Parts: sequence; C-alpha cells; structure tokens
Amino acid sequence: MGWLVALVVWTAAGARIGRVAARQPTPLRVAMVVAVSSAALASTLAVPDVAGRLDTVAPTVGLSEILLELAWTLFAAASAVGAVSVWPILPRPALRAVAVVVYTVAVVLGIGLAGGYPVPALVFIVIALTAVVVTGIRHVAWTPLGRGISLIVVGSAIVLAAAVVGLVREVSGETWAVGSSSAYTVAAAVVSVGTVWVLVETWLRARQDLRRMDTLHSVLVARFPEVVEGDGKGSTTVLRASDAVAHVMDALYLQAGAGMLDTDEQDLPESTAERARILAHWIDDPVASDVLDTEWIAPPQGTSPRRWVLDLADAYAEFRKSAPVPADQSEPPVSPANR
Repeated sequence: MGWLVALVVWTAAGARIGRVAARQPTPLRVAMVVAVSSAALASTLAVPDVAGRLDTVAPTVGLSEILLELAWTLFAAASAVGAVSVWPILPRPALRAVAVVVYTVAVVLGIGLAGGYPVPALVFIVIALTAVVVTGIRHVAWTPLGRGISLIVVGSAIVLAAAVVGLVREVSGETWAVGSSSAYTVAAAVVSVGTVWVLVETWLRARQDLRRMDTLHSVLVARFPEVVEGDGKGSTTVLRASDAVAHVMDALYLQAGAGMLDTDEQDLPESTAERARILAHWIDDPVASDVLDTEWIAPPQGTSPRRWVLDLADAYAEFRKSAPVPADQSEPPVSPANR
C-alpha cells in the first residue's frame, strides 16, 4: 500500500512540475511543487523497505527518520507560502520576501530536528497548517478549483491533527517522530490528489465535451471547412475542445449570413431549450427552415459560448434521433484532418 501511495504522490508531483515548466513560475506554483514533492519524498521514506535500505547504507543512524521529519516540515512551509500568496492584504512584491523567510525558518527548524529537538518544528507545522486550513476554507466552493482546494484542506488538516498530537506527547515527555503516524501517508495521498484535481477534471470535461460536440461539429465543419485552421495534431485535449467550440460558432455565423441578414420581425423564444430546438432543425436543413440571423446563434444572456454550443449539440443529437435521415446527402464525409 505504501508503494502505491508513493506512486500516486510522485505522479502528482510530476504533473505540478510540468505545469510550472510550461508556464511562468509564480510563488504559488512553486510552493505547490515544493509541497507535493515534499509529501512524495515523505511517503517514499514511510515505506519500511526504503527506510531500511537507506539506514543500512547511511553514515548517520536514523537518517530516514530525519529526512522524513524534514520533508514534512518543508511541506508545511510550502503550504503556508501557498496560503499566504492568496491573501489580498499582502502586496505581490513582498510575497517573495515572505516565502524566503518561511523557507529559511523551515530550514533552521529542520537543523533542530536533525539535532533531536522536534518541538519547535512541531509548533511551526501547527501554525503553518492552521493558516493553510483557515485560508483554504474561505476558498472552498463547488467548482473544479474549489474541490481541489477542499482536498488540500482535508489533507493539511490531517497533518495538523497529527502534529498537534505529536506536540502534546513531546511536551508530556514522550518521544514523537514527525511523519511516524500512518495519518501522514493518508494526508500525502489526499493532498496530491487535490493539487492535480483541476488538471484532471479539466481534461475529463474536455474529453466529454468533445464527445458531445462530435456530431454537430462534424456536420458544420464539413459544410464550412474554412473555419478550421490546421489539422489539430499535437494539440492537447483541452485546446481541441476549445477549438471545437470556436469552429461551431464560426460555422453558425457563416450559415446565418455573416451578419448580412436581418430578421427583426422574428422574436427569439424565451426558452433556451426551445431556441436550441429551432436552431437544431435549422442546422440540419437550413434550406427548408426559416432564415435566422446572427442574433439567434448568439449565446443567451448569462450563458458562455461553450455552454451554448453544448446545449446546441445536445439538441441537435436529439433532433437527429427523431429524424435520422440526413438533410443533405451531398455533404462529404468528414476527414480526420477536419475533426
């Protein structure tokens, strides 16, 4: 089980490192990389076989335990930097200075840990992760980002609880090693999933959207191939989904006369579903349908173009089920390059 958790956390760490490499590194992104990488190192050192092998070849007794404690201390420091970076009262230029101070304190406390003084590090972990949990709770929402934050908050809360228990035991005279509880391993897995939640959910939604738009996109691109630039090869799933939305909207604009038609005498239906149903028939057979202008194809108020295209795709798929005979037999099949 320990190997599986370590694999999951290292996968998340690799994803975050790739994210930073592909985009401009910011204190928040770097902090996420440091946090999840520290959790990955800690989850690896928590595997008995790894710890045993390291202690066998290490010149220092108990090296695996020292590194485990250092990893969780660095995790707390990076998590705190990530939390502080979203505070509106903190000026952006001062954020880097704050990050340097927090990381420096973590290193100093890590030296104390290596020397056998865990209490200061435990106090630091408790304070840092309290800030993370309090800040995270304020940003939890039912959105992809909010769901990812909620998982990070849960994982951080588990580490916080374990650190409080360890601090109480140390104060009472018992010995406690940071990271020795299995709760830390669970926390590492939860935090790692939270750090990549947005990336995974965005990718899954993009794949789902491409499937929903497939029929509508194929028909319109075959009718107006000029809306497609390039073959789309080498593009990511998320970008292909965004491109498909743009292709559909551009093709609808051309079919609506590119703004040269005016049908002011026609009132738009109040119902979005009814409007999508009428447009589905118009898309399938524009010759036998009423002339519609660009006002019809514009997204309803409060609806994004992506949401509107998906609604049209669903309405068109439903229309094709009830009327399976293609309206235009002369349309050529869609080549893979146009998909």
